[in-house]
Amino acid sequence: MDDRRRPRKRREENIPRSVSRNNMKRRPENNRHMTLRERRRRRRRRLLIRRAVVLGILLAIVILIVSVIVVSCRHDKKESAKPKDGSEKLLDQYYAKFVEETNAKPEKAGFASWFIKNCGDEAWKKVSGKLKKSSLQEEDFYKITGKTLHVLSDTYKGWLKDDKTAAQRHIYQRKGKEKGEASLLFAGDVCLEEDDFVLDHYDEVGKLDECISPEILKRTNNADVFLLNHEYCISDRGEPLEGKYYTFRAEPKRMELIKEMGTDIVSLANNHVYDYGADAFLDTADLLDEAEIPYVGGGRNLDEAKQPVYFVVNGIKIGYVAASRAEKTRYTPQAEKDAPGVLLMYESEEFIEVIRKASMECDYLIAYVHWGTEDSDQFEDYQHEQAEELLRSGADIIIGGHPHVLQGLEYIDDKPVIYSMGDFWFNHETKYNGLLELKINGGGLSKMSFVPCRQTEYTTRYLSEKEEQRELYDYLEELSNGVVIGDDGVIQKEDDRSSPEE
Repeated sequence: MDDRRRPRKRREENIPRSVSRNNMKRRPENNRHMTLRERRRRRRRRLLIRRAVVLGILLAIVILIVSVIVVSCRHDKKESAKPKDGSEKLLDQYYAKFVEETNAKPEKAGFASWFIKNCGDEAWKKVSGKLKKSSLQEEDFYKITGKTLHVLSDTYKGWLKDDKTAAQRHIYQRKGKEKGEASLLFAGDVCLEEDDFVLDHYDEVGKLDECISPEILKRTNNADVFLLNHEYCISDRGEPLEGKYYTFRAEPKRMELIKEMGTDIVSLANNHVYDYGADAFLDTADLLDEAEIPYVGGGRNLDEAKQPVYFVVNGIKIGYVAASRAEKTRYTPQAEKDAPGVLLMYESEEFIEVIRKASMECDYLIAYVHWGTEDSDQFEDYQHEQAEELLRSGADIIIGGHPHVLQGLEYIDDKPVIYSMGDFWFNHETKYNGLLELKINGGGLSKMSFVPCRQTEYTTRYLSEKEEQRELYDYLEELSNGVVIGDDGVIQKEDDRSSPEE
């Protein structure tokens, strides 16, 4: 028996010890067991992914619902800000009356709704409160919003959406240096003539600040709007007008000097801009356009010569118009429907109509005029009478030139008239001159002052010595009617000299 069992034992001994017969039989079952575990693991993973997706979708739905609720609340809040007492209708009626008085036609309805949306609830509360009390005035819009009603209206109509659109309406936007006001600066006559006069001196020294004091140039460049009288043509074409004794023309490159002065606008309403005929005059207009310097008082046709120019500075809209009454023998033509020239005012009616319409489109209107007797420091009776007409028509101030010397100032119905600013930078003669500075706020003119200067030997110099300044102020007071000038150059009506400055 022992022998028969031995071979079996040997077979068992040949099997590796690490693997028993029982283990060999169970291996297929273990493989199936591992496969089921893997399947379960994968199933659990898929389940977790599904749950994560579902939770993500639910979270997104919750966020969407919350967003809708928030927006609805805001909308309800905005809606609640709208008046329930008819104030919105009152503002629309107020605006309709304003539009009717200014002869402007709004391009769309709904000013009140636009105001509430664009100016905010706080501004609306203040405006509606005044509407309920029937105490709303135009000045209140500036106090409440920082913009006058004219500027709000232009914005509402889309005229101020960008600089290009505004320029198409002859409106130019400036950011003012001082909050709540506009600083306006005015010079008298400037003549750039290639043969003799100031350009010869400039060509010798090669620097503008050696011809015009740096203190003056700093002021002209820092002003929100600086205007001068462009009393020459700028061109390389044309011939001098036959029979005219003085004719002035500068080369096109001289436009850089006007830009270097910080010029924002010029008047063409004078007796020398047409000295070399129509071609040179048209070149002057073209070069000013290229330099992006607008002009008033002259143009390629009558409509352009009549066209006012407006500046919006710190929410205030300021208008400029110009006309000339300078020649006893008329060499400079009036612009016509299809012919270039300047706007003349020997008869007042046409210029009065320009002023009337322009005054309805802005908060403060400047009439810059070329008139009076050359080399005389006394203004004429006709100038006073014509000034009365222009101011009654809607001008807020009249600033004059042409006599080449300073003339006096006066107030007519509380509006200032500066009869002549004299020459600013013109020739070799020694004489007083200067700059006129206006501060305009939402209620109109808040301050007017004179910057004392002297022209001498082809230069214009700032008078920095207090004694020299006082001498010039005294000289101007003597020429003026009912005007006092303080040591700081501030000009006031004599009756108002003790009143506090606004």
